[in-house]
Amino acid sequence: MTDQLQQALPASTLVLGACGGAGATTTALGLANTEAARGGAVVAVDATPAGGDVAERGADAVLSVSGLEQLVAAGPVADDGAGPVADDVFDEYCSRTSAGTRILNRIGNQTAADREFHTLTVALRARRVSDVHDLGHRLRAAYLAPLLATPTPIVLVVPCRADAFNRLRSALQSIGDTLGEPGLARTVVTVSNQDATGWQVDLDLLREYLGGQVWGVETIPYDEHLGMGIVIEHAKLAPETRAAYQRVSAAASAVAEGRAERV
Repeated sequence: MTDQLQQALPASTLVLGACGGAGATTTALGLANTEAARGGAVVAVDATPAGGDVAERGADAVLSVSGLEQLVAAGPVADDGAGPVADDVFDEYCSRTSAGTRILNRIGNQTAADREFHTLTVALRARRVSDVHDLGHRLRAAYLAPLLATPTPIVLVVPCRADAFNRLRSALQSIGDTLGEPGLARTVVTVSNQDATGWQVDLDLLREYLGGQVWGVETIPYDEHLGMGIVIEHAKLAPETRAAYQRVSAAASAVAEGRAERV
């Protein structure tokens, strides 16, 4: 298992919340920082429709006042979006974490569009980086189609609350309706514990319930640093939390490689 935990993230990972406040943003940051801390080149991308808070939550080194909208405006002007975005331009619009993750946030002055993500994909692939997309809790937006068209791992985050687990079924149904059984088969359900003394889910029962539908089930323990609501510093997370992100990262890698290790 130790060797498996050292595997790099796949080219792209999509992080989706089962509901609002699920922990998708902190999970996206955790996966990205895990990759950066072991020397990988990684970009965390705000892929929410109108802009989230991935930079505000995670940029403990540099917080850029610009974002993805400005990067696209400064990038290729060809109709097909072809051509590279210059390195200095790309870096100018990125925030950074102390672990080494670059963050492309949305400032929210425009709604996400197809062209924007086409240009971004070209820029990311030119740099041969891993990218972790924070989708919030919406999956069916048209601009996400290019990301969903490839067999990209989906990390579905559900908070450890009874009401959230009641919503898990509709989140899985949304994935199934949008991507069919292959989409569910590349989904890693990840339970996010946000209360040290809160309701506890029976993971064995959850695995039995989801067996044959999704690739697997992981869990992220409660972490006091995450619970404080301050800017996240990866080095201040508990060892158990960092190990949990490594497990989710390894699961995403296994999904991308086509290893059939479902629950």
